[in-house]
Amino acid sequence: METEIIPLTVGELKERLAALEAAGTINDTTEVFIDTGWDSLQEVQKDGIEAAQTVTYEIQDPLTKEVFLANALLEKSEKFTIREETERTVLVIKNLM
Repeated sequence: METEIIPLTVGELKERLAALEAAGTINDTTEVFIDTGWDSLQEVQKDGIEAAQTVTYEIQDPLTKEVFLANALLEKSEKFTIREETERTVLVIKNLM
């Protein structure tokens, strides 16, 4: 069985930000953090968002044999089993401290 997460698009992100701004929840000075699932939040640096080329690859859980899809930067993709025709440009949040 294959599990796939559908990522947020830039258009959907813009819509969500516009809705939050219209509700008065955020403004241009609101800082951006990522909830990593640990006890603290992770800051996103000012230069920490960029466009990058990625590919999708498959990874299998050795115990359950379930197949998961994951993504890698194109320059780091040689060590993975790549799905054909998956190269695309995505928005990447990087430089987490």
